[in-house]
Amino acid sequence: MTISKKQGYILAGIILILDQLSKLIAINNNTYITNTGSAWGLFQGSRFLLLVISFIAIFYINRYFSSHPLGLSLLLGGVLGNLCDRLFRGHVIDFIDIKLFNYPLFNIADIAIVIAIVLIIFKKE
Repeated sequence: MTISKKQGYILAGIILILDQLSKLIAINNNTYITNTGSAWGLFQGSRFLLLVISFIAIFYINRYFSSHPLGLSLLLGGVLGNLCDRLFRGHVIDFIDIKLFNYPLFNIADIAIVIAIVLIIFKKE
């Protein structure tokens, strides 16, 4: 699926808004954990490093947008969602729990990032 850069930014914005709203709901219901690292709890306590990586990712997403428009739009939305948490809270809010698989908690931004990586790897655009 090919989308324009404008549509991609709109999609990224929608993901960011959904991610942040869902995290506010989780906070209000006190059904979340804080994650000072990255996916699967890697790099715990490395806030500065993860902020730098996020800003570098945003730069490259914008630079190479035309090569994978849908995947990079999803990636941008996910990166921005977790970046907002790191900047304003000092940690990422994770709240989605799939107890059936004993999988680590995650959030909507993480879902967007995983889907983006799959799309980019298989380049179905």
